[in-house]
Amino acid sequence: MILSIGTMRCVAINVTDHEVGLRFWSALTGYEVLDPFYWGRGWLAYLGTTEPRKHEIILIHTDQAPIQTTVPTHHDTNCVHIDITPTHGVDAAIPEILALGGTLKKAPSLYPRPTATCDEPPIIDWAVMQDPFGNEFCLVDTLTWEQMIAALEAAREGITDDRELRAAAGLTTLD
Repeated sequence: MILSIGTMRCVAINVTDHEVGLRFWSALTGYEVLDPFYWGRGWLAYLGTTEPRKHEIILIHTDQAPIQTTVPTHHDTNCVHIDITPTHGVDAAIPEILALGGTLKKAPSLYPRPTATCDEPPIIDWAVMQDPFGNEFCLVDTLTWEQMIAALEAAREGITDDRELRAAAGLTTLD
């Protein structure tokens, strides 16, 4: 039996504009806007599902959100972030997120990164994004066994470039 102090209730995200935040996070997650002003409180907005009511997102209006568009060091990244599994793969999700006002912070790559001397295949394809307020989230897609082996074999053949490794796994094209 796993003991816990509590259970996760929601994810709270700081935003400087509720309308932009609601549009962005609703489109990204598919959650509906349940209460754009959260019971009349002008500083909270609520997204989620009606059945069951879990995995909720509450947008908190603040004067400042962690807007940062440069690649951070380990000292200035978000301490907590959300992982999103894209419906049609990482590459397809990125332009949609950019169109919503998001930013690509780290280009797609495989993890763990396959190398010529490693027997551990990659298990995920992932990229780091930011919402319009600088809050980080990851796009994470689990690789199939065939994709894992294809990437590992490409690495053993000397391929080291992220894009080429992802292409070998059938995740992207090189054109």
